[in-house]
This record gives sequence, C-alpha cells and structure tokens, in this order.
Amino acid sequence: IPISAMAFASFNNTANAVEGGSPANDYRANNNFNLDQLSVFLAGRLSDYAGGMIQITGGNDYSSVALDDSDLRLKYEFSVSKQDVLVGLDMNNGPTVQDPYNTLYHYAYPYASSALSPGPSIAPLAIQALGGSNTIGLTNYWWINQTWYIEGGAYKSLSPTWFQALGEGQTPSLGEVEGAAPYVRVAWQKQWGNNFLELGGVGFYAPMAGNVIAEPGTNTYLDYGLDANYQYTNGNHIFAIATNILQQQAQLDAQHNAGLADKAYNELEQFRISGDYWYKNTYGFTMAYNGTWGNSDKTLYAPASVVGSANGSPNTQALIWEADWVPFGKDANTVWDFEHNLKVGLQYTDYLEFNGGTNNFDGFGHNASGMNTLYLYLWVAF
Repeated sequence: IPISAMAFASFNNTANAVEGGSPANDYRANNNFNLDQLSVFLAGRLSDYAGGMIQITGGNDYSSVALDDSDLRLKYEFSVSKQDVLVGLDMNNGPTVQDPYNTLYHYAYPYASSALSPGPSIAPLAIQALGGSNTIGLTNYWWINQTWYIEGGAYKSLSPTWFQALGEGQTPSLGEVEGAAPYVRVAWQKQWGNNFLELGGVGFYAPMAGNVIAEPGTNTYLDYGLDANYQYTNGNHIFAIATNILQQQAQLDAQHNAGLADKAYNELEQFRISGDYWYKNTYGFTMAYNGTWGNSDKTLYAPASVVGSANGSPNTQALIWEADWVPFGKDANTVWDFEHNLKVGLQYTDYLEFNGGTNNFDGFGHNASGMNTLYLYLWVAF
C-alpha cells in the first residue's frame, strides 16, 4: 500500500525569551513542547515508467492542512553508443524539491529546525521562497552514464483559486511569478570504492509581479550557485560533507518605486557547509556553518523587534551542532515495524551574527547570542 505517515514533535529553548510569547499563538515565551508536523504521503511506483510522491501536512496550529513537497515523474531508459541514458519529465511544486542530491536549498542541512524560535527572516532568496509549495514546475532531466545529471524547466505561480484550495493560505512574500521562471541544474558525480563525489551548479531566474503585494511593477531575482557533496563509507563508519554557495542579484524596481527599498538593486550571498559522522547507522554527529551576507538597505531591512535590523544589514552567521540517535538504524525487518524509523535529535544553533549585528542587532535591545536555540526533537515515520 503506497501510503505512509510521519510525526514530528519537539522541545524548544531560546537563550533569551521572546517578548510577547513565541511567534505562534498559544505558546509561552520560552521552553515550549510542540507537535511540529503531521504528514501523510502517497508515494511509490505506478509502473516501470511512472511514479511520484504527494505529501499532505498539518500546520503548527493543527487546524490547517496543506499540500507539502510533491513530485511526480515519468522516465524512460535507453542506451546510445554503450552510454546508459535515463530521461525523465518531472512535475513538482518548488525549485530543488526534485533534486537528487541533498545539497541544494530545499533539502540541505539542517533537515529539522525549530518552528517556534526566532530566525533570520528579512532576506529571503527567491529559489527558497518559491519552494514552499506555492509554485508548480515542469522540468526535463537527463542522467547520462550515471555520471552527468542535466535538468531544465520553468515554474509558474499557482492561481489564487488553486492556492486557496491547496491550503496555502496567503500570498507568497515575494509576490507571483510573472510569466515563467526558468530553472537549470547540472551536476557531475563519481563513485569509486567507498567514495562518492558530486559537483554541481544551479540557476534560477524569477520575475515577480509586485502588484499582488501592493507594489506596482516587477521585481526580478537571478539566483545561481555551486554545490558539492562527498561521502565515504567504511564498514560501520559513514562520513559526509556537503556545501553550497548561492549568489542572488535582485532588481527591486517595484519595491523601490513603492518606497519600500532605498535602492533598486540588491545582492545577497549565502554559504552553507555541513559535516556528518555516523557509526553503525545509529549514532550521528553533525557540525555545520550557515552564513548570509548582502547589501545594506535601511528601508528594505528596517529596524523591528527581533525580525529587523538596526543598521539595515541582512548579514547572519550561525554554527550548528547536532547529535542524533537512530536506535533501530541497524535493522529493518518489515514495513510494519514503524519503530525502526525513529530518530531522536539534539540540536544547538549558535548565532555569531543575527540580522546584521551582534549587540542590539534590531535596535530594540536584542543580542545575537540571545537567539541561540536548543532544539530536542523526536521524528517517527511509518
């Protein structure tokens, strides 16, 4: 039966309590237990040539249900001059949702993070902001001789009718795609002995109509970046390191004309790297660094309690440590043994810089260290 489910519960502590309670309703200012997520999946193989995954998820307030990450595929395999070729057609609901490598922006580390703690939110990247189930994309991908992965396609925004019907609630923060947003992905992979290496690049261009968020005109975002992924296995030991760097060039004519940005041109850059070690597929440890930098703009990144910037800078840097325990990682007998898909994680996020500063970063007396978060979670799938 191609149906599965997932539950995700957590305990969250922030170094300094958030005035007025957490961002979600009915929570305390700190030390919250939460049922983060309940998901149901319809997924599997339909035939030798078709398959996919549809995820339906309940929101943090437990009263809303919406379409989550979804990916439907058609594929065909053949050979040309002794080169194996797999060609496919993919329909998904957000750029990088369909990517086969865990290095890009939708599935990159951290795989789990707190929904209740404050996080840097003033500098969305288009390739990430449009990955939240508010677009639909059609791409064509080729996997050549198990070495080269090449993909190209485009994304469009869902119509307001579909957006509401799928439970997405409100208009995306960047507006709606004007026309189509092209997407391209190229990666090279190599496997030898106990080693695996992937090197790749991605490009995404998003013209966004600002009128749907009261900004007449168009904002355009050009995102492009590089990624890499190395894995080594040796008996009971697994080591992996993944990294990506993304550059965004934004022409913010709509926001500038509406007086919501000092400058019409803005740039952002993001760098992420994570290293993992696992023993017997049971005990894991991860160290990671995430950093975002960009042009200062005191109107675009205005002062506001916790979510704003006192100096108009989006710069944020964080170190993340995580220890994981998968008690049944060594065994998996049948699909009915759902306890074999249990993971317990303890994660700590240490902010070196938050929304452009370390002390009084928002102009309201908050320090970056006060946003440090301890996150304990329980993840079960069956």
